[in-house]
Amino acid sequence: MFKDGTRASPVMQPVAQNLSDSDMRQLADYFAAQHPPLAQAVTAPTAAQIETGRQLAQAGDGASVAACFACHAAGGTGNGARFPSIAGQPASFTVERLHEFQDRAKKGAVKPGTMTAVAAQMSDAQIEAAAAYLSTLPR
Repeated sequence: MFKDGTRASPVMQPVAQNLSDSDMRQLADYFAAQHPPLAQAVTAPTAAQIETGRQLAQAGDGASVAACFACHAAGGTGNGARFPSIAGQPASFTVERLHEFQDRAKKGAVKPGTMTAVAAQMSDAQIEAAAAYLSTLPR
């Protein structure tokens, strides 16, 4: 997505432009084999944030926000290339990604069932809560 310009990043797009499909596969395999420790949050999430995030991840909000685990598998461990693991990511990383999806939604038509569509429906409090919860899960 960085290479074809459908995902914007001033850091990653120039790097991706020069990578072949084989290079990208080798990099993906290398990074998938890594097992770094969980990053510590600058401030610990509250118990209420974690519980709200757990509910969102497992069941959604009962209205317009789908459960994270419906696509990303139980425990957020991932379900193929389209639905990567989201467990154990630093909360700040998850917040940034969800805001990227929201920004993408503001720029044009949103396909139903995509992360862009889900993130477009999330409030900042829901994003913070989901990120807090997911950051506590084992990778």
